[in-house]
Amino acid sequence: MNRRVVVPALLLTSLPWLSGCQATDAVVDYFGPRADPALTKLAQSASADAAALQELDADAAALRSQQAEELYAEIDRLCGRNEDGQAPRSCAVDRDVPAREIPGEDAAHAVDAVLDDATVATEDQLNHVSSESRALVTAQAIALEAWTGDDVAEAPELTKSEIDQAADLLEWEYEQVYGLDFARSYAAPDQEADIDERLDVHERRILQLQKRLEEQGPVPQPAAAYSPTAGELPVDADSAKKFVDTLAHNDTLKWTDAAAQAAGTAGSDSDAEATNAWRRWLIEVAAQSHRFHTA
Repeated sequence: MNRRVVVPALLLTSLPWLSGCQATDAVVDYFGPRADPALTKLAQSASADAAALQELDADAAALRSQQAEELYAEIDRLCGRNEDGQAPRSCAVDRDVPAREIPGEDAAHAVDAVLDDATVATEDQLNHVSSESRALVTAQAIALEAWTGDDVAEAPELTKSEIDQAADLLEWEYEQVYGLDFARSYAAPDQEADIDERLDVHERRILQLQKRLEEQGPVPQPAAAYSPTAGELPVDADSAKKFVDTLAHNDTLKWTDAAAQAAGTAGSDSDAEATNAWRRWLIEVAAQSHRFHTA
């Protein structure tokens, strides 16, 4: 007899000897929902990082503590609530996690090492979390990359499934350059350097996307004009500053959404590797945009 079948049967036959509440708890403990293992691993790692970073960098510790709480909350959300409004006992996750070991380096390098590890681990789990949780985990990967990253790598070669998304992002970048160019004509002198830096970033993204799309076929060209997504076009220095700030905010949202939408898995190992490289680039660009928006 299959021994794995015996256990539920024994449990069920023992239930009449238990009180009603005890029987219900036993059934829930055995048959109830379980915490997502990928989210659990990420949450406990974030808790361990937060504990280790407390004495090194309060801001970095706060970031990892917030991410841990978000992940524990996501675990509870996926598990659902019982009649008392609590997550089922079967979904309980140990939150009493010891601090991770800190590399034997100076504080600054130790913090970078911890957050670099967290970035890699978070991105690795994107292929394992459910589609419902992917937006949260992607946002956390972007926040970590924004902390630890610097330059954006060259865009990877596109697979067929990524062409439409790349074309959409190219159109978006054309629109950002149009908006920034327009705003610059009304900007105060002390705004011009910032706008020029932003223009340079967007133009480099355009070149990257054009290069990869050209390898696949025709490349979309910019329109003569665009309707702004950042509200009314500026008419003076004050409105130009607000317009540029809104452009930056919307840009962060756009690239964050693009990274979250990138496929988590692919049909073959080679496709999965290519898809992961594309998603990795989207995360880097979203993090770059986040740094500009919060600067």
